[in-house]
Amino acid sequence: MKTGRILFILLLWGTFSFAQQESSFSHYMFNHQAINPGYAGARNLSSFTSVIRSQWSGIEGAPITQTLSFNAPITSKSLGFGLSVLNDKIGPTSNTSIDVDLSYHLRLNEKGHRLSIGVKAGAINYNLNTALLNTSTPNDPTFALALDRKIIPTIGFGAYFYTPKFYFGLSIPRLIENDDFGLEKHAYAFTGGLLPLNETFMLKPSLMLKQSSSVVAMDASLLGIFNERFWLGVQVRNGLSGEELKQLNNVGTSAMFGVNIGKRFSLGYSYGFPSSLLNKGINMSTHELMLRFDLTTKSEGYLLSPRFF
Repeated sequence: MKTGRILFILLLWGTFSFAQQESSFSHYMFNHQAINPGYAGARNLSSFTSVIRSQWSGIEGAPITQTLSFNAPITSKSLGFGLSVLNDKIGPTSNTSIDVDLSYHLRLNEKGHRLSIGVKAGAINYNLNTALLNTSTPNDPTFALALDRKIIPTIGFGAYFYTPKFYFGLSIPRLIENDDFGLEKHAYAFTGGLLPLNETFMLKPSLMLKQSSSVVAMDASLLGIFNERFWLGVQVRNGLSGEELKQLNNVGTSAMFGVNIGKRFSLGYSYGFPSSLLNKGINMSTHELMLRFDLTTKSEGYLLSPRFF
């Protein structure tokens, strides 16, 4: 069998034998709404954000993920609304989710410190296209699944604290689990901020921790921002997996860069280097594109730079 088919079968086996892992993005620091409903409306701007991620370039059936989200303040400066759609495709499986976010933002003091609490509700449509399964053994019972489609309701919550230069969030975006499809809840904690070094240069460090019953993962990144227009940086992803929490070395390393175009549009790109665990002479690189469009150009100014939050 070709290498691509071997990897495809291993990937499919892993997908149904172990818990489903929620989609991860290198540009999580620009799209906290995907994991924390408390973020909706925090920038006090109406904006769209889209992230397209292609993993393991060149491998047949490799994961492809697309997401589009919208969030805005509503009725007052204290309420936020968000809507997001995510499609995740791996081989013959595709998972599509739609979520609605609602948040309440409490002003803590005159320094611009705010705390928001958010709820997320929606549904996930899991689909298996059995016509794409082609095994070497006819009617292989390993792939004889009782369910090939399932719509699962979801609900989650999050808390998000932010100041003009700092943010911190805790969330569980999906509380409902499903044993048939291996869907388990994930808890997230993330933090970061902006560190101005002079009038033209800022640093943006960020850290995200993710934990489920089978995986503990960490994403850390550092971006350098020039004239609030260009950014360049690096992201490292690592973690533990399995009942014995086996170390996952060098799970992912990405180079990131981006640019603000005009006052409304932002474009970011990341290139994920092949993992030392999986790369055996095969192209296992990952590409990710982030697009953000702000419908308005001004906020109240309580963020140091709302374009980078």
